[in-house]
Amino acid sequence: MKKRTLGLFALLHLATFPLGAQTLERQVDFMTRNIGDTTIFAPVLPPLVQMAGAPQAYYEHYWEFGDGQFSFAESPRHVYADTSSREAYYLATGKYDNGKAPKPRKKNVARVKPKSSGAMADAGSSMPPVLPTAAAPLGIRAVRNPRAGEELACIVAYANRTPASQSGTLYLFYNQKDYQHPHFTFKESRTHYGESELAKSLGWNGLPFLPNGWAGLGQEGADWWYAASLPDREPEEALSELETKYRSSVSWHFDGLMPDELRHLFFSLEANATMLADTNAIITISGLLISDDRRVVEQYDLEMEIVASHDPNYIAVSHRRTGFRGIRGKDLVYKVHFQNNGEGPASKVAITCDVPPGLNASRLQVLDLYPQCLLCPDQGATEWSCLDTSFQDGKVVFTFQNIYLPGTRQEGINDRDSTKGFVKFRLLPDKKIRKQRLDSRAEIVFDKNPPIRTNQATTAFKPGFSPGLMAGWNFFPDAPEQNHAAFGVSVSPFSPFKRFLQAELWLGLPEKQTTNELIDERYQRTIPGQNGEPTQIFDSLVMGKRTTIETSRVNIGLVPLEIRKNWSDFFSTGAGVLITLNSRDFETRETGRTSTVRQCLMFLGSTQLDCFDPVESHLEDTAVTRRVTTLRTAVFADLHIGSVRKGPALALRPILRFGDKPSFQVSAFAYWKF
Repeated sequence: MKKRTLGLFALLHLATFPLGAQTLERQVDFMTRNIGDTTIFAPVLPPLVQMAGAPQAYYEHYWEFGDGQFSFAESPRHVYADTSSREAYYLATGKYDNGKAPKPRKKNVARVKPKSSGAMADAGSSMPPVLPTAAAPLGIRAVRNPRAGEELACIVAYANRTPASQSGTLYLFYNQKDYQHPHFTFKESRTHYGESELAKSLGWNGLPFLPNGWAGLGQEGADWWYAASLPDREPEEALSELETKYRSSVSWHFDGLMPDELRHLFFSLEANATMLADTNAIITISGLLISDDRRVVEQYDLEMEIVASHDPNYIAVSHRRTGFRGIRGKDLVYKVHFQNNGEGPASKVAITCDVPPGLNASRLQVLDLYPQCLLCPDQGATEWSCLDTSFQDGKVVFTFQNIYLPGTRQEGINDRDSTKGFVKFRLLPDKKIRKQRLDSRAEIVFDKNPPIRTNQATTAFKPGFSPGLMAGWNFFPDAPEQNHAAFGVSVSPFSPFKRFLQAELWLGLPEKQTTNELIDERYQRTIPGQNGEPTQIFDSLVMGKRTTIETSRVNIGLVPLEIRKNWSDFFSTGAGVLITLNSRDFETRETGRTSTVRQCLMFLGSTQLDCFDPVESHLEDTAVTRRVTTLRTAVFADLHIGSVRKGPALALRPILRFGDKPSFQVSAFAYWKF
């Protein structure tokens, strides 16, 4: 009868659309029908796009009835407390569906006649729990895993576990600062108990601490409870810690929460497109409950996995990208989810996970699992439910033994959550881990069925930043006078194992070079005689001292591009381009100069010289300064030996310099990379 009713609802809804209607995006809809005191909800869904090679696609359902209650049933029945108009919310998630996720639907539910007290007795009793334990005051549940471009609906459950009426503030924190881009945009909240959304502020404006705040309640044990129940931290401390971890937050204030009363608040987040870069990463959002009397400071962290598709069998990892510096002090947490889609229960589930090279399987720690069971003993078969852990070459195998995991197509199974399980474990880095991508995939076998291969969970290392300090000596075989010391800095990725780029900046030390030489310059000038006059011959001798001072003002070397490869921890090679800028001042001083001039005459028709006595004079000292600036390019190759990834090393670098006349240079230096 139920299936016939659903089919009738669907046909009536489809009949309202023209046959040629086209939609740009898929969207769900629903219809309601009132039968007596009960309202029946029926979904109207777009066709599923079957994922090739996957089990049969199906929809999972989520309903909010507009009165603080919800359901995950396909076609739920609900009893409202009064005839007020309610806005219901419906979200469907396609499993093994290749199509774009359908948009959720909100619309008002028709008024119904007042309900009898008997009809209200069981209202809300079928809601699945959101609180982690029956005594917990706060819990959050996500309807589905976040996926880029989709709406994520979440349920916040909060309760009063104190003996007096309570008011306070609920905080939601999202968008972890550990990730480069924010994952979510807050869309809306759906409140039903008078909660009021507060302005964007992380401050706490509750009442001051009142040590006798419950005195005179007249309730047995209330004073004792108040004196004994102190929170483990102050509200300001809790807010400060979460503000440090998250970028975004939203908060609501509530009043009149009676003892043991449970309320639900709903909200939606839009998953940003940037989330796609962190697919298969494990992320969290956090809720914080602070009562106005400061007696309740409760935090709940909801862990979710970013998915590329809503496949119930998948693996996720805690870090999509992480730094390699200090890697031995870090860990990676993996979580494998599985669901039995069979027609009957599974008693054995074997999960084989790849252990990426560089992670130590022998130090594996199981953190959590479902179905809950003990760990199997090292030897001997058991008759009780347990989880067995074994190791193969580069793999770890988790085997749930003697369990009962229902199938989604099993008769009488309406709660799909009961068909799901998971195992969560931690792997620690090995001492010889390399800076290479860590890939892991799981293979899931239910009893003796064919294996199901999951997606691949990848952890990539950030490039990091590794500065270096360098000091060395430059040799110029063709011009030894230009030899000089130099200091520099380098920038490169931290501890790379593949080819990488490096940049360097060198600064040569200022140097001064003085050259002295004696001046011994001779000049002769002849003036031919005219009209019978004799020919005049002047001999001049200039003697003195010339000093040339060469000063290096600027000596900069820039390596804008160098390609390097570390062949091991102790050996590295590279090649690149060097640009040098050199500016030198030349000052020439001539001092102590004397000039000796002798005049001689040669008369017409004679070869004999008649000379006068030499005349000696002193010349003034002179100084001339000029600056020469050169910009040259060069290519080089080098060899490094030592702790080339991090620490001290030595290098030898032959350099071929271009210019009017190509020349050769050798640079030898030591460096330390941090």
